[in-house]
Amino acid sequence: MDFKELLIKQERWEAGLVRHMVSQLTDDLSEDELNWQARPGHHSIWHNIWHMFLSNDYYAAAAWGLSAVWDEGKWRERIDLAPMARAFDYPEKGTGLGVESACPRFVIFDVPDSLVDELKAPPLEQYMAYVDDLLATTATRLAATPAEKLLESVDWYGMSRPLYSRAVGYGHVYRHIGMMEDVRGLIRGPGTGTASI
Repeated sequence: MDFKELLIKQERWEAGLVRHMVSQLTDDLSEDELNWQARPGHHSIWHNIWHMFLSNDYYAAAAWGLSAVWDEGKWRERIDLAPMARAFDYPEKGTGLGVESACPRFVIFDVPDSLVDELKAPPLEQYMAYVDDLLATTATRLAATPAEKLLESVDWYGMSRPLYSRAVGYGHVYRHIGMMEDVRGLIRGPGTGTASI
């Protein structure tokens, strides 16, 4: 098995696993539970879902030199983001890699801490349709990229990394799944995460 074939198999596995874990953690939650915060300013399960997938989308797009799936698929227009309207009205820009999307007021995936309380979940199935598009498009882009290009160096927070590590890495997503498990445990009690799957 060559490098690219192994990478495609690994990406397929990781994409399926993170999608399954998110479903395990959220399918039975109410809207109130998705938006529940331990205290004002603390991140909800919804905040983690919003951030982790959009971040990966923009990280991969920047590495490949392509448009983010969020923009390419016009997902801002396809999802009812009314519950997040106050966050999108924020008058200043936030921080995070300097990427600005259809929302020019802050970096779309890195909502400023001052807006955490305004980040309320839209219909989750709509957002997860975007996630499914993101995962499928990532797999397609990976398959279409020559192995030599996947090994090319790209900048990553001031360090040089191979393109594939930025374009198809799921470490950041797993980190947020762990945060979601913690929040779910506070809401539903111990033993309600994904540890047993």
